[in-house]
Amino acid sequence: MKLLLSRALMTLACRCLGEGRREWAQAMLAEFDAAVDDGRPLTFAAGCLAGALCQMPVRDEGRFILTSYALALMIMVPIAAVEISSAALGIPHLLGGQANIGATYAQKLLMGEAIRAAGPSLALLLLLSGIVQMRLAWLTLERDWVRAAATGTAVLAAITTMILVLGCLFLDIGQAVTLGGALGIELALIAGLRSWHADLNLPPY
Repeated sequence: MKLLLSRALMTLACRCLGEGRREWAQAMLAEFDAAVDDGRPLTFAAGCLAGALCQMPVRDEGRFILTSYALALMIMVPIAAVEISSAALGIPHLLGGQANIGATYAQKLLMGEAIRAAGPSLALLLLLSGIVQMRLAWLTLERDWVRAAATGTAVLAAITTMILVLGCLFLDIGQAVTLGGALGIELALIAGLRSWHADLNLPPY
């Protein structure tokens, strides 16, 4: 287990160094084998990771990698968590369990059955959206911009569909609109990363 953790840290350290420090990464890997023979792989790997992290903010490629991980881990993954948890707790509960106050009592009665019927389908749509959102985070880190753009557009389309359905059922669409806005900003940030990546002339992972 200790050796597996050490190798994982070394892999992360090499990825943090990026293409511009490939020779340094190869040298670290060669020294890591010696550290394994000496019985100190974890200490060596932790030191390599710390050194790689310290180098990242001072290089353009390092700043790009940091920004990519920040977008994936601080924005994309939390949005996916919101979607998945909302699907688990129930669409009517989290995205507006009350009928629109502008609807008449008769309309509320008529919409009751529709809400109960549409709830499972909307929950499934939101669950799938959350799962695909996790996939989008991975594609961003892999710098697969074509698939990332297509995946992000699909997620945004799913949330837009949900907003329309919730509106037709006289449910509060406020939280769904907020989620859709966050996804729109996310796509804009991905487009910015793609442009930055092209300027740096870096290969995909």
